[in-house]
Amino acid sequence: MKNKKKEVRFRHHFLTRLILPFVRFYIKRSFKLKYKQYKALKNKGPFIVLGNHTVNEDPIIMGLMFPFHLYYIATEQVFNLGLISKVLSYIVNPIKKAKSVSDMETIRKTKRIVQEGGSIGIFPEGNTSINGETSTIQKSTVKLIRLLKLPVIIINTKGLYLTHPRWSIHRKKGPTTAFIRKIITPEMYAPWSDDDFYEVLKDELYVNAYDDQTLMDVHYKGKNIAHGLEKLIFMDLDKNVPFVTYSEGNELKSKVSDFKLTYLTTGRVRLQDGSEKTLIEMDKMIKLKYVEFYQSFKDKCLFEEEVTLQQSFADYKKQLGQFKLALHKDELILSNDTTNFEWSFDEIISIAMQGKYQIIIYMDQATYIVRLDPYSSIYKYVLTYQYYKYIQSGGSSINDNDYDFGI
Repeated sequence: MKNKKKEVRFRHHFLTRLILPFVRFYIKRSFKLKYKQYKALKNKGPFIVLGNHTVNEDPIIMGLMFPFHLYYIATEQVFNLGLISKVLSYIVNPIKKAKSVSDMETIRKTKRIVQEGGSIGIFPEGNTSINGETSTIQKSTVKLIRLLKLPVIIINTKGLYLTHPRWSIHRKKGPTTAFIRKIITPEMYAPWSDDDFYEVLKDELYVNAYDDQTLMDVHYKGKNIAHGLEKLIFMDLDKNVPFVTYSEGNELKSKVSDFKLTYLTTGRVRLQDGSEKTLIEMDKMIKLKYVEFYQSFKDKCLFEEEVTLQQSFADYKKQLGQFKLALHKDELILSNDTTNFEWSFDEIISIAMQGKYQIIIYMDQATYIVRLDPYSSIYKYVLTYQYYKYIQSGGSSINDNDYDFGI
């Protein structure tokens, strides 16, 4: 009988500990991070470690906190980067999970790692926060925990959003922290219903950047701190027109009116009437105004821009070149001198945000990656797709309590 592949190897722990001093120096310098390494948990596992997701470096930060190696569930895009993917697989052995797609192999590999004594790291949001608060927790997390029957460690990171928001072009400087918020044993969660367990995970993983900033009374400073804010606040809220805002220094302005916001070192924005709002509040306003615009807009084409297109495969990406991308109310059209793609929202399975500059388009038989200009909003594609699907399903108002837009 052929031996099964061994998932947990000594080199994973050894190599990550070898580079630890360099990683620690980078994280502390970049984020002014304060954290504790929980050495008392050594040889106590395996565990499932959950964390709120704020910046791309979150897996590194989570790994710094524990004296054992973590095997992270990661997006499939980690696995098609050529040599980089091979190096990552050799050193840390991540677990592949396709965004928005159920994958039994993810569960099988996770079970093999646990059976061999390995601990699992998961960011149940699946996406870094766009507005400063923990976004939707995937309900499948509860089922995975019950399947593995392991103690659950929940960590919180605070301050990271205001140092480098998902929309931001430039990093800001200010204090951050990471700590264990709660440990939930199998004996504790065994009697809970799935719904109750899910509510506990939501509560314990919830972080609000603005509550934390107020409590700590700290500021996050830097140059051009508003640059990229148009990726989140992509509407002129005076004229209710989308895709006309631009950032300049610490301000967000409009190309079609005197609309202006000032981004503050508290992470809030000051409106022209002098009031201040968090980006959580601004995000809600944008979604309300954009769905109104979407429903009243009479033409089909909402926006056009130049992009780079790739097709994504299991272990590599194929460059397809430069395209003009037209965002319509019901489809995406990509065209250049030789090729034309027309993808209706009905045939697209999902549109996901990838990092700061890319969207992933999941089709039934193919996956494509669209890279936008650094100042262009990837958020608008997700919202437009969601609005279309919601209206097609019979929805009429964003104020309906049974639907949440965004990520």
